[in-house]
Amino acid sequence: MQRKTKLITVVTATLAVLALGSGSVLQMHAANDVSSTGQTVAPNSASVDGTKVTATTASGTKQNYTVKYTDQSTGDQSTTLQKKTYGSRATAKDQVDYVGNADGEKVKLNKSTSAVVQGVMGHTYVHWTKGDWSVTAVTSNADQTGTPTQFAKQVNQQLRKSSLPKHADTGAVTVYSKTDDDKDNTVTWQDGKQTYTVKGQAADTTVKVAQNTK
Repeated sequence: MQRKTKLITVVTATLAVLALGSGSVLQMHAANDVSSTGQTVAPNSASVDGTKVTATTASGTKQNYTVKYTDQSTGDQSTTLQKKTYGSRATAKDQVDYVGNADGEKVKLNKSTSAVVQGVMGHTYVHWTKGDWSVTAVTSNADQTGTPTQFAKQVNQQLRKSSLPKHADTGAVTVYSKTDDDKDNTVTWQDGKQTYTVKGQAADTTVKVAQNTK
């Protein structure tokens, strides 16, 4: 009888450990899920020039997630922030379209910042760098509201007012002077094996969401 009691005790203890182990695995998976901006680097909101976007959904895991923003004036989903994790730092770095030295006409954006102007297929590209970041301001030649240099100066002024993510190993900003459904304004940066990308319909709002990241 004593031997049988010991056997039952061992079996019961083993099942308890297995159950606990199973529960722990499930709990770890649940803890890895993302359901709010507080679990991400994304800001709850961003405001610039009278336009405000607010985070409405966050989904994915801590390694790969997406946060979606809604324009408070129109109710439209206008901006997203996405994190992706890769197998190596080199692979993550390859996802960033950093533009280094470029050839072209040089222009001054302010006393300390010079840029290069290039014309390609009906668009004018103004490139410059800020530390580990490259910035490209794109203007359609059909856009008569201002010059490419004027738009580039506006972008540079916004970047001077508030920093881009300082923890970035490398980063790239590409923005358009005119809203285009076929082209997204993007701010992408690498941090180790991770990349973060903000995409949006408006250039200034897209940049502002990136500037507000934690």
